[in-house]
Amino acid sequence: MKRKCSILLILLLCTPLVLYGLTVQEEKKYGKEIYREIAQSAPINNDPYIALYLRNIKTRVESAISLPFPIILTVIQSPSLDAFATIGGYVYVTTGLISMCDTEEELAGVLAHEFAHVSRRHVAKRLEKQKQINIGMIAAMALSMLVPSPQGKEATLAMGMASAQALSLKYSREDEDEADRFGAQAAARAGYGGLGIADFLKKLRIAGGDKTLPQYLLTHPYHEERIIKLESTWRENRVTVDTSFFPYLITRAKILHTTAGTGVDDTWINRYMRNKDDPSIAYGAALVYVLRGKKEDAIEIIKGIKSPYKNLLLGEILFNSQRFTEAIDVLTNEQNPIGQFFLARAYEMSGQRDTALLTFREIEQYGNSFPEIYYRYGMLAGRMGNEAEGFEYLGRYYLETGRTDLARTNLEKAITRYGINSPKGQELVALLGELTAKR
Repeated sequence: MKRKCSILLILLLCTPLVLYGLTVQEEKKYGKEIYREIAQSAPINNDPYIALYLRNIKTRVESAISLPFPIILTVIQSPSLDAFATIGGYVYVTTGLISMCDTEEELAGVLAHEFAHVSRRHVAKRLEKQKQINIGMIAAMALSMLVPSPQGKEATLAMGMASAQALSLKYSREDEDEADRFGAQAAARAGYGGLGIADFLKKLRIAGGDKTLPQYLLTHPYHEERIIKLESTWRENRVTVDTSFFPYLITRAKILHTTAGTGVDDTWINRYMRNKDDPSIAYGAALVYVLRGKKEDAIEIIKGIKSPYKNLLLGEILFNSQRFTEAIDVLTNEQNPIGQFFLARAYEMSGQRDTALLTFREIEQYGNSFPEIYYRYGMLAGRMGNEAEGFEYLGRYYLETGRTDLARTNLEKAITRYGINSPKGQELVALLGELTAKR
């Protein structure tokens, strides 16, 4: 915690940037700088289920809305209920908010709303109205919202409240209305209907009660007006995409990525005892047993469920139980990247390194959503004697996780081994140039 607070204080002293109009390229650059600051200080969620499934939702919604640049979605491990966009297409959502969703439509609605802020350039336009902005200040304020802590938040707010107000991280009514309208349209075109964000706002309103409002309602105010407008516009909610996996994702998020205690864990076991036919509840009980070290009980529960995702869920538990041969047998025909990731790991741990490397290579394209793929791929390639590829993917891993010094070191080593004039070498030279460009 001391390290995080120190980083926040240092960020607040960054030299401000003078801006009178942001180009798309400048937005990308400054958005990436903000991301790197956040990635170095905030705990980024590293669950392949969450990272890779949210990629699916992102892709659907992203394809349904006009954007000046691709969305870079980052999941922050935090109980805070928040999601927001910065410049350059960078969008952040907390595990707390994900766990709060009961349906995929709600989460898709929240993401569509944030993507609409990006599409309409709301943050960039508000920043352009200021004579100067401070990248470190934006990152620090983002961290104070995403990862609330007494020391970190107080330090940030004490030093930067005036600047935070000037940066106007809270949206205007006009911005929110526009983001609701464009976001609901995008969610509907993506197959989720237009009421997801309204349903989520109603849930947060109820959850807030007489206590402090959830962070998302503070950073995205006027929720009562927004709910009324959305419900008057979208009188029916037609969902046309397959959302059958979402209950398993939410079960996982609530058990593995919240601060729930023993009593909550017991609740999942009791729910399973009362209703053994619900596969998502059974999955929750199995996860609780895994956490308690009762992996055999967890395996037996999953073996007994009726679900199209049975092999995926069983394969991971078998892998975590170090029953690698059985995990391979169960996961061999899995086509989704989550199952393929655990299959690659099972091959690696069982000594089948060539097959593991080939499997990692098949899912390499998902590394920008789940950087652990880059890390595992790079480490395995290096151990097998392919130093160039090993350094390349370790560099990509560190780049995605905000550790620029380690990224630079590994990419330079990869360039040396590929040869600076080779196609791969030139590709990494360009990537390195982007990394080391003067701010």
